[in-house]
Amino acid sequence: MTSLARMLAILDLFDEGASVWTAEAIAGRLGYSLPTGYRYVRELSEAGLLRRDAGGTYVLGPRVIELDYRIRVGDPMIMAGQRVMRALADDTGCDVVLGTIYGERIVTIHQEHGGEGIAATYGRGRRMPLFRGMMSKVILAELPRPRLRRLHEHHREEAQGGTLPPDWEGLVLALKAVRKAGYSISQGELDPGLVGIAVPLVDKAHRLIAALGFAITGRRFATSDNARLVALLREAADRIARSLPATIAEQRPASRPRVRRAAHA
Repeated sequence: MTSLARMLAILDLFDEGASVWTAEAIAGRLGYSLPTGYRYVRELSEAGLLRRDAGGTYVLGPRVIELDYRIRVGDPMIMAGQRVMRALADDTGCDVVLGTIYGERIVTIHQEHGGEGIAATYGRGRRMPLFRGMMSKVILAELPRPRLRRLHEHHREEAQGGTLPPDWEGLVLALKAVRKAGYSISQGELDPGLVGIAVPLVDKAHRLIAALGFAITGRRFATSDNARLVALLREAADRIARSLPATIAEQRPASRPRVRRAAHA
């Protein structure tokens, strides 16, 4: 691990359960020497990514908020998706979510609320479980086999608590079925009483960029035309992809996974 990666790993310690840390506690948790811990904390503070608080403690800094604003107003995928997702939420009354993968994490990057007043646990910016939920299943199903195997090997304990088969062979078969269907439906996997439906969102070269999904109540799902909801998501995903700047596809490395378009359910 590079020095930069070791320093940035400090930011991962700040979550809902531990939002305040001392430099000593940071060094102890990550196994850094005290001088190294102090140096990393100082550099992150100077960059605005940490802020010194009362009693020698540290919290996330204001630059995180600034960067979040820049993402919301400048990310090409969010900008391309906002109008389409808003129209879809208005048309269906469902919450519409956009999620993507970076490294070994899957997060929601944008959400448009429908008319049901849903309070989903995994909203914008919160890391999703890798092996539970419709967004994760759709994304994992499109990953190249080597990358999927690394994820499975690095997160075996999490896989044991997921809703996909925890063993490698079972996982591959389950995700193969998701890939063949071209969508995923999860019921109560992230929040009791809520149902998620997701499809892959691909660029103009048919390479996976993200997943687009609905979050609706179980009661509404029971009376909905599921095939229509999937078709609406696919149409919206295509519209977003067509709106993306050509440079996004051009800059994306050739090793990105290619998505085979599935027939309508």
